[in-house]
Amino acid sequence: MSTAALSELEPVTPPETHAAEITIEEVSRDTSRAIERAEVAAWLDLYEAAPADFAARQGLTIDRDGDLVWTTCTTIPFIHFNCVKNIGVDGPATEEQVDTLLAHYRDAGIRRPWFYTNPHAEPARLRCWLEARGLQHQGGWERIYRDATPLPDEPLFPGDPLIPVDDLVVEEVTPWTAAEWASFIDAKYRLPTTPWLTALVGRKGWRHYMLKRRGAVAAVRSLFISDGAAWSGIDAPVPGIMAPSFDLDAMLGERLVRDGIAAGAKLFVADMEAPRPDRDGPAYRNYDRLGFKLAYLRNHYSYLPAHSS
Repeated sequence: MSTAALSELEPVTPPETHAAEITIEEVSRDTSRAIERAEVAAWLDLYEAAPADFAARQGLTIDRDGDLVWTTCTTIPFIHFNCVKNIGVDGPATEEQVDTLLAHYRDAGIRRPWFYTNPHAEPARLRCWLEARGLQHQGGWERIYRDATPLPDEPLFPGDPLIPVDDLVVEEVTPWTAAEWASFIDAKYRLPTTPWLTALVGRKGWRHYMLKRRGAVAAVRSLFISDGAAWSGIDAPVPGIMAPSFDLDAMLGERLVRDGIAAGAKLFVADMEAPRPDRDGPAYRNYDRLGFKLAYLRNHYSYLPAHSS
């Protein structure tokens, strides 16, 4: 006679649930497309700004086939520089597209290309096509967005009057401070992109911000506005991954939203790069205070690293 395991005899306690610390909104496919297009527009302009000599040295290109956009960089193995930005977003993907893109990256010597997918990507079996070709789910980022609803006049993240704030100041990057801003980003990510980044300062549609503590750069974030849509990125250090504190990024986020609304932005798009399954934690709370809503988790697919089993 077999004996059941003790765990099988004990009553099953359902996991404790709680409300997410950010509003979750079921978005339509059209809204999802608008969200994704905001980022694609930023990257198209970002690549257009790249100095020709820098792009040639780094093997840096961005290509498109209709609405489909993908990036390639033969010298820098960075997810943003070797990824398919929007497959299945503006129209159903095909297996032929997937195979053609994978062949492109193989021919370029890229070992780990990335594909982004979201719940609205078509067809639903796109994920299966990627997995059938050896790509695996490698996490993802929370896609968040907001409209142009004004923020309260009073600061959302004021310092505690009893705790010194070390003279925290948010500054917009100028041509005179561009090198300081760019070198901070390159140091955090260990990248050689300063010539590319400085070409974005003063460029139409772009705004870049530094949060300084006692005169030294402590955090940065950028905003790109095009056709009323504002994409927020080029952030460092990434809170929850590169830095334990989320407060500095929240202060930058508030400045970006206020300036973006003043500039006429109607849609704001950003990511949380350290998602949590319970959607709890300071990143969710801070973005909720900034008026953002959670649209969906954008999933990432790639090959496993060569050293992985």
